[in-house]
Amino acid sequence: MISSDVQRLEQDAIVTVFELDARQYGDGILRFSPAPIDGGPALFNGYQYQPLPIQAEGFEWSGQGTLPRPTLSITAMELAFLSLVLSADDLIGAPIRRLRTYRKHLDDGTDPDPEALFPVDHYTIERKQAQNRTAITFELSVEMDQEGRKVPARQVLRDSCTHRYRWWDGTQYRYEGVTCPYAGSGEWEPNGSTAAAGDDKCGKRLSDCRLRFGQNGVLPTRAFPGVGRV
Repeated sequence: MISSDVQRLEQDAIVTVFELDARQYGDGILRFSPAPIDGGPALFNGYQYQPLPIQAEGFEWSGQGTLPRPTLSITAMELAFLSLVLSADDLIGAPIRRLRTYRKHLDDGTDPDPEALFPVDHYTIERKQAQNRTAITFELSVEMDQEGRKVPARQVLRDSCTHRYRWWDGTQYRYEGVTCPYAGSGEWEPNGSTAAAGDDKCGKRLSDCRLRFGQNGVLPTRAFPGVGRV
């Protein structure tokens, strides 16, 4: 148990791994480790956490009433991940979990225990903070910080809705983590043209919302079309 382990005078090495929930984009849960373990992936609870160069900062709680806004800088040289970021609205709103345990509790450790975890940290990708040729930096927010947030705390975008749209898993549309209420049979490409079955992708514009909810229907868009251009 972690509670008894932390009382020991001699501490085992702490292993940190991350889980990115990309199911709404059709990529499942991505599991990665900032560093290899014995030259390979971290093995925990039956899962492999693939080594991926990550710089994680700002996870400490100050105790001053301000919730942390940590950052994750992830290599942009991993083409599959870069493609996901580009096709999934910079992963804004995607849930991320940070898990920490002792090395000995990994599946290949001396005392494997999938339940031996420090308190799991739950975050959401708030925004893409920066991107260059070598790295992408995301700002995270604590999930509890999302509840009760008012419109002024949300980025005001005139022409782009921030709803998370349904995704196709190969056999059906899935709605886990989705915020857009559309569940109809009509399917369209991001440019507004009719899509093949399973290829429905919202272009996030007001016109896309009207295609799905009707020209005179109530539109659940999260864009702010009434905001004037500056």
